[in-house]
Amino acid sequence: MPQTQRITHQPNKLKQTSVLGSVLGRQNLSTKKISSHPNTSSVYGLKIGHISKDGKDDFKQKLLEARLNDIASKYCTEKDIPLVSVSISKVKVTAAKDAQGNFIPLYANDFLVEKHLQQTKFHMRSENLMSQIEVFIFEADADKMQNSAADYQALLDNDYNSTPQIEKALRQELWHHTLIERCHAKGLTLADLATLDIIHILQVHDAFIKSAFAEELIEQRAEYLKKQNLDLIDDKFILYKKALRDKIIKPDSVNVSDSELALIADCVQDLFNAKADSDYMQGRVQAFVLCRKGALASNKNPQQVFNDFIQACAEHTVNGKLVNLMFIQSKENFISQGTIDLLKQLDKNLFVKRDEEAITSYFHYDKEDLQKTLDEFKNSIFKFYKNKEYLR
Repeated sequence: MPQTQRITHQPNKLKQTSVLGSVLGRQNLSTKKISSHPNTSSVYGLKIGHISKDGKDDFKQKLLEARLNDIASKYCTEKDIPLVSVSISKVKVTAAKDAQGNFIPLYANDFLVEKHLQQTKFHMRSENLMSQIEVFIFEADADKMQNSAADYQALLDNDYNSTPQIEKALRQELWHHTLIERCHAKGLTLADLATLDIIHILQVHDAFIKSAFAEELIEQRAEYLKKQNLDLIDDKFILYKKALRDKIIKPDSVNVSDSELALIADCVQDLFNAKADSDYMQGRVQAFVLCRKGALASNKNPQQVFNDFIQACAEHTVNGKLVNLMFIQSKENFISQGTIDLLKQLDKNLFVKRDEEAITSYFHYDKEDLQKTLDEFKNSIFKFYKNKEYLR
């Protein structure tokens, strides 16, 4: 699940709660489609009250907000999902330098997630009120950082405040909005998620994040096909980018091969595994705790519930065709023993029998797979020397 925030039951409040609860049934979700909401022309008539330090309207921020609302409106129309509005908020940030001279954010209210600045928050109002994505513009606190503020501000402007970075963060949140709608369309709720064991709960959480990565890569692939510029592929998708550079894959705008889809899925899995225990531990913890404390389990078949959640996250449109990345990747989703240990340290009472059985099964399988790999590696070395291949 994405590490964003939503709004609880009260229609007139913006009390934030975990995305997992509100996404999966802790509030009523509007079923009205985009046609029932005002169209994009109303975006430029929004009353926006952004005030700069000297008391004047921040005209530049108004224009950016109008642009982001326009992007969101077109995106929702394309995906046929309810409209979501976009607002911009300024946040003061303080930071300190580490031993390598890099800035580490220290304080930004509740905008720090696993020591990273959170660029967006997703708010969902109850009943028929419009959802909202809040986008943050970060400002170095000159009063507290003094001489370091200017350098930090330059880094913030480059990494977070630039229009391309903001639009990228917005599109990730819009995709999460799309996934939420898919789950509701399948009738999936928090009560359904509560039927799952801990391993499956964490895998569903992870699937939401990986799906956003996959959608981002697919969008960059489309841009690459238009302009044939390799720089349009983000460096974080290094596996795909290298394959494209070395002509291992040759994407086109009409067809997409299974091998290329598998490469996209593996690239996304690599990216997630590298950050699972650092960037996404907090989200995993919140997901599990909410499922154990947030709702009574439904009577649905757990395996079918799990498959439905994963399928909702695995479906993407490539070259105008719906594809499913569920079963084509070769790399496994990684859940470390440290993740399980942390959850047990927080509250061992949250664990039920099916959780313990799932943990035992998961790590038993993991050890068997590792042993198989080691045996194959040892056999290949033995064969190399036995057949005197080193002499050839």
